[in-house]
Order: sequence, then structure tokens, then C-alpha cells
Amino acid sequence: MSDAKISKFTIEDLETWLGTKFRKVDRSSIILSFLVAIYTLIFSSLTIMKHHAFKTYAWDLGIFTQSLWTTLYANKFFYHTCELFINPSGSFFGVHFSPILFFILPFYRIFTIPETLLVLQSFVIALAALPIYKLATDYLQSRLAGLTFALAYLTYPAIQWVNYYDFHVQAFLPLFFTFVIYYAFKKSWGRYFIFLVLSLMCIEHVAFISSFIGLYIAWKFRKSILLNFKQRKILASEVSVPLFTILLSITWYLFTLWQRDTFFPINPATMEEFLGAPNFTILGARSPLEIPLLIILRPLNAIQALLYNGHMKLLFLFLIFSPLAFYSFKDPSALIPTVPWFVFSFMSQTLDHYALGNQYPAFITAFIFIAAIFGVKNAQLKGRISDIKKPLKIIIACTLIIFTIASPLSPLVCTLFPEKAVSLGEREKMLANIISEIPENASILTQDNIFPHLSHRVNAYVIPKRFLSTSIRDLVINFVNQTIDQVDYVLLDIKADSLSYSSVAPLLESKQDFILVFSGDNNTILLYQRRNTS
Repeated sequence: MSDAKISKFTIEDLETWLGTKFRKVDRSSIILSFLVAIYTLIFSSLTIMKHHAFKTYAWDLGIFTQSLWTTLYANKFFYHTCELFINPSGSFFGVHFSPILFFILPFYRIFTIPETLLVLQSFVIALAALPIYKLATDYLQSRLAGLTFALAYLTYPAIQWVNYYDFHVQAFLPLFFTFVIYYAFKKSWGRYFIFLVLSLMCIEHVAFISSFIGLYIAWKFRKSILLNFKQRKILASEVSVPLFTILLSITWYLFTLWQRDTFFPINPATMEEFLGAPNFTILGARSPLEIPLLIILRPLNAIQALLYNGHMKLLFLFLIFSPLAFYSFKDPSALIPTVPWFVFSFMSQTLDHYALGNQYPAFITAFIFIAAIFGVKNAQLKGRISDIKKPLKIIIACTLIIFTIASPLSPLVCTLFPEKAVSLGEREKMLANIISEIPENASILTQDNIFPHLSHRVNAYVIPKRFLSTSIRDLVINFVNQTIDQVDYVLLDIKADSLSYSSVAPLLESKQDFILVFSGDNNTILLYQRRNTS
């Protein structure tokens, strides 16, 4: 028997084995469930450990824990104190329109601890492997391909960093977006719109992406659309669905602006900072909405903005496309929904917008995988199962290589970036003990990495370090000064955040209303108490 026949027999035999039922469930589904469970367990454990090591932050875990807690127990509407100087209402909906939070409330009511969000996020991110598996299995007619893409997703560094960094509503997007496209190609329009609306419910920026999903669907069904127009069938689903998707997206986004301006208005003095103008000084955009027009009107500025940190933008592209061996580019039309995010991020001067380590890759991950699945299909010369053997091998190899050099689980990453490593020592135990001694009804001002541990109270405040180097610094200092006047305690960790300490220490000294009641770890952990607080 020739090598070609052996190879063909081997992959087809594996497909047969994966399709064999075990207690009425095919083996590939059992393997997929196992992979999802293992991922959830690993990242739940890792992020919980990270939280206990005081490496979760007010931005953004603390914002969500306080918002959920105040809604459940303080008769507030997703209220948090982290940005009151920008968003006087305190409602999270004043900054982002995220009704998906209503679905999270029951879980948080049952388990009212920050760890709930970390476990939920790990599970939701892992669950996106399901539609990726279904799409690859159906489209490539191969369970092995489905498992390969599911495994590639679960070991994809960009999405692992989304999981690793606190909690964000964007974590739902890979799951929802993949189902949107899956049901679009199944022409199951009811389910398509269910997941489209769920995507929109995550955060208002999704409206830009969903409008481009409408354009993408129009492009994929362009032949049917032209035929229906010729036959005057303008209500045919291939015509009406993309059009309604775009109209829904525009209407949704306008509604998010209306509800914010009507019920949760932003402090006018901070509007430029709120809209992100400092991110686009080269282009000159005062808000992201101005970017497309200014690219046309100021092409030289746009080129300058694109080239700014160009090496980091190229590295970002490499890290998000290389795990799938760049197969996404073999079906570039599937990347149409990523256009809004790439335009926004590559016109920005802010490194977070084109680097791993934050929530932003969640906006585009689903489409990168969808494009790669379709790209492998395009690489099948004769449409045979054996034709995908080589692409799958290449993808597995690339996935393992990039995982080794870029995953938060990689020892190499922890060696090169020791600040990313998680450890629990005496210092962390000391902080936890101090926090446990602070009365539950006491008001407190603390810093970014401690705030999530104190956020289950209405009157917990954080020093907004991230705004101290912005144009609204004076406003922030004034806010901190006023906050000190109304809190009972101030808890600082100089080793973790010297900037916050240097900003607050002069204010504490000038007031002389506080006494130092605890000093530990060589005077780097400090707890101040107001003199008249019992």
C-alpha cells in the first residue's frame, strides 16, 4: 500500500473513530467537553490566585464587582465610585451600555464574591470553542478539523490574555460572534438575530462591528441578492437580513448615546478624556466617530498615525494571525467585521489598543478563526478530507510555537516579564488580614490593586492613578482631596503603587485628620484611620 493510501486511510479512520458514539455521544464531542472543562479549570484557578495575590484591579474587576453589588444590595443602578469625576451618576451605563450585566446578576446574587466573575469569564471564553468546533466540523466536513480549531482557540494567546486580565463583558463576544456567523451560514435567521442582539448587549462599540457583519453577509450572499433584486423579491432573507442588521446596529448605537446623555450625563470638563481624544492626537480626532472622515481629509496624518509604534502594530498582527498559520488571509472577506476595530486601534497612539494583555482582542478573535476555517476550505484543492491534513498540521505547529512564546501560561513569558508571575506570600497574607479587620460599613480610599477586595460597599473609593498623567489631573487631585475628607480609612501599598502614595501622602499630611494605625513590610503597607473613627 502506498504512503498516500496509508495517509488517507489514517485520517479517515480517525474521523470514523471520532464519530463513534459512546453512550449516545460521539467521541469528538466528549473530547471537546473535556478541553472546555480543562481550560475553565486552569484559568479559573489562575485568575483566582491572581486576585488573591492582589493583581486584579479597580479597572476593571473592581468596577464590575461594585456595580453588581450596589445593584443587588444598595438599591443602586450598577453604581461604582471609580470615575465619579467623569461620570457623576456613578452608573456603569454612563460609561458603557452593557445590558448583558442583567444576565450576570443572578449568578452574582448566588455567589457574591469577585471570584464568581473570574470563573464565569473563564467558562464563557472556553465555551466559544463549541461554535468554532461546529463551524469547522460542518464547513470542512471533518470532526478532526473541528477539534483542531477548538484546541487552537483554547490555546490562542490573545484570548488567554483577555481571560487573564480581570473581568470584562467583552469576554462574551467570541461566543456570540461565532454563533452569529454560524447561524448566518445555516440561514437560521431567528437564532442569528438572538446572538446578534446578545452581542450588542455586551458593549456599545459592538454596533460598529455588527454593522460590518451586515456588510459581510451582503457580500457573501451578493449573487442571491442580485438575483432577488432582478426578480423583485426585496423581502427575501438574503436581502432583508443584511439591511436590517445594519439598521439595527445604527439604531442601537444611537440609542446608547441617547440613554447616556439623558440619564447618565458625562462631566463636560472631562468629555475629551472620556471620548478618548488623547489617543488620536496625530490624526486629530476628538472622538472615534471622527476617525473615518479624518482619514479621508488628512491622509498624511493618517499615515503618520498608522506608522506610530509601527513595529508594535506589526508584532500585534503577527501574534493574532500566526497561531492559525495566516490561513485567515485565504478568505479575507471573512475579516470584514474586523475593519472597524483595526481602523480604530491602528489610528491610536495607545499601546493597549494593539498589544496582548487586555480585553480588546475579544472584538476580533471570532472573525480571525472564522476566516481561517474558510481559508482552510479554500486550500482544499479537491474537497477531500485528506486535503486538510497538511493545513491542520501546520496550524497545530504554529499554535504550539506561539503559545510557547506568548501565552500567560508560558514559563518563558513569566521569565521575561516577572511582573506577570503570580505568587502568594507573607505580604499578600498581611494585606488580606488588614482588609478583614476593616469594618464592613466603613468608608475607605485605597488604590487600584486593593480596591476589588473592598468593593462590596457603596463608600469604597479608589485613587484614579491612570488619570494622574492626563489633562484632567487637577480635577482628579481635587476629587481625591474631597474623598479623603469623607472616608474613615486610607489603605496604601507603596511597593505596588508608589504613584498613588505620592499623590495622597501630601494631602493626608496637610489635613492631619488621620493617624497611622498600621505599618508593615518595611513601612510599605500603610493603613490610616480618621481620628474620630471608633
